[in-house]
Amino acid sequence: MNHYVVKQTAGKRFLAGFLDTIFVLILALFLYIPARTIVDNNGLIEVFVKITQIQLKSGLYDVEGIDNAVPYIINDVEKFPKALYTFYVDENLETGEIERGYADILVEGHEYNTAEDYYVVILGKGREDSLFTFDAINSEAPWEVPFKEGKQEAVKQFYTDEIEKAHQHLDYHEVVVPLIIKAERLIFYAMAGSYLTSALILIVIIPNFRKDKVTFGKVITGTIVLNRLGYKMSVLQANMRNFAIFIFSFVFFFVPFHLISFAMTLFSKKQLSMYDHLVATLVADKKATLVFKDVNEETKYRKELAQRLIAVDKRKAESREERLRDKEKLNKID
Repeated sequence: MNHYVVKQTAGKRFLAGFLDTIFVLILALFLYIPARTIVDNNGLIEVFVKITQIQLKSGLYDVEGIDNAVPYIINDVEKFPKALYTFYVDENLETGEIERGYADILVEGHEYNTAEDYYVVILGKGREDSLFTFDAINSEAPWEVPFKEGKQEAVKQFYTDEIEKAHQHLDYHEVVVPLIIKAERLIFYAMAGSYLTSALILIVIIPNFRKDKVTFGKVITGTIVLNRLGYKMSVLQANMRNFAIFIFSFVFFFVPFHLISFAMTLFSKKQLSMYDHLVATLVADKKATLVFKDVNEETKYRKELAQRLIAVDKRKAESREERLRDKEKLNKID
């Protein structure tokens, strides 16, 4: 057992792990750019195009301008009547052709929704409690249905509520849901891929090229990892430990293995973490620890140290004897 090991404090061990996580996240941000490019070229752009087409066809979305193809939710109350009409009525406002939209069939037995279906089912045509009058509808703008006198605020609230219902229906439409799931899955692949690649590089690969086989967090905090006897780890042992950290602390990031490991360090007498138990290591303060390759190197050092100490004691003894002789000579002279 290495007699010159000084174990690292729990605070610095936690700081080293925290810094490693920060470095991994920073690198992951840079790696996300190529990862996102890969998933874009493998279906994500196609999915976004389909979702955009559905959003615009539904009437509930619009684009900023001709040069901007990114749709946004229509939230202007003045535009709600046209948006709601476009969502429910299956007649294309520009061509006049029937195009089945994303609303349910309003009247049972019909193959598509007509303007009359929309007036009756949604706006309540023919009902006494309807907020609208249907005597003077503009054929050029069939969505602009006049409302009864004094019902302006109620009409605004009605359109707001109905637009919200329409959005909910669109979001859960059988065509939209698979596209959203696929988009989320591809984005997750890009995020997870960049994150795990970053962790693999910083936690497993780069330490393998360092003499002490430790991560950047440990370098900054002056931490070194030794085998259970306090000597240098083997390459295999170092790789196993770093790979275990990669698996348990980064691949299973949402499982609190890292917290369990830190708690084991705090409450165990030997201050050993989960990773120390897995690969038989211990964590030491690099500045205060004398690191040896093996017990033979330590024994050689201790012998040399003992010889130096003996030589120092011998010089001290000779110096004392010389001082005594000088003192005796002075006494004889006196």
